Amino acid sequence: MVFIRWSLPLLSLAQAHLGPGEQPLPKIAKAGEQNFDQMAAAGINSVNGISATGQRNPLQFPYLTDFWCAYELSDRSRTMALLIDDMQVEYKEYVQGIVAPIQELLVEFRKAKLPIFWSTWWRWGPEDGFFNSMDRFYCPIGWNTSLNALYNHKPNGGDVLPEVAPETEEEKNRVMHKSYSLDMFDERPMKWKVPNNQGTLHQELQKLGVDTVVQVGAWTDDCIISTAFHAFSLQYDVVLIEDGVSTASKQHFNAIEVMRGAAAKVLLAQDVVKYFKAGRPVEPPLPKAKLAGPRLALKPLPSDLRSSNAETQPSTAQNLLVAPQGRTFADGAILLVVGCIGPISFAAGWILRGRSTFTRRDAPLL
Repeated sequence: MVFIRWSLPLLSLAQAHLGPGEQPLPKIAKAGEQNFDQMAAAGINSVNGISATGQRNPLQFPYLTDFWCAYELSDRSRTMALLIDDMQVEYKEYVQGIVAPIQELLVEFRKAKLPIFWSTWWRWGPEDGFFNSMDRFYCPIGWNTSLNALYNHKPNGGDVLPEVAPETEEEKNRVMHKSYSLDMFDERPMKWKVPNNQGTLHQELQKLGVDTVVQVGAWTDDCIISTAFHAFSLQYDVVLIEDGVSTASKQHFNAIEVMRGAAAKVLLAQDVVKYFKAGRPVEPPLPKAKLAGPRLALKPLPSDLRSSNAETQPSTAQNLLVAPQGRTFADGAILLVVGCIGPISFAAGWILRGRSTFTRRDAPLL
């Protein structure tokens, strides 16, 4: 009881000394810390029981073209910031392939005098004074091996890679050290490499009038996706550079597709470079026609259901058209016919009035 009485004023005192943008840690943050320390002491170099497996990274970055985001960069005037996440010495082997695209963006952002922010992961062992949900997730087994992603293992592992490092004093003031959160927008406590009365990343971006963030770095399925969704919730337009992000896990492409469909405009570095070289133009968006009516999923017939006898084998259309949610093909056909009645009637009405459905021949179809 004595401890409880004294802990309340101590907690209030700690909260009173919180820096700009900091929030008090939840009580659950320290849950399991004693067991964690014991496991760390017993399993410093062992990989026996570690919650990770290693494999070679065969990822290449294909040029995908199906963007789900509705807006274009040129839809309005933008103040952009480049966010470079965890491009650090510790991860050189995993991120070397995305250095060149990031360098191209650095050149353009510097020419345009637009802000660039860096973030690096800054933990070296379980005794570093931090403990939270990520410690519970990764566990301390094998913490001194490269398979434990929670910590750096090189003496200079937290340094920004020289190829993409800040150059001016102003840029050096925009390097963050992360040690608690995957998210560049949520650091508790906030640590800037060169303290200069900075606030949170969000506060710094707002001072500069930034409304669009461009994301590059690592890891696609951890810090990048976490930062993207937080930026989205803070009302920034998020641009993800597909050939400018990398990861060490198998979830690279899955993470990109999640962001593509929910929070980010996914572009290649050359797309943004081209936008800059064109003078960051502002052009009103073209009207877009929408397809009406239900759609049937296209799916090949399983090989074990196909017959080698041409007389009994369904047609190609029947092979490909499979109604979603367990509906039969007949059900889907009925829905398709019903769904087409409205659009056909609408088009016929315009034709009878001597007008075309589209005002421009080059109006894109979604």
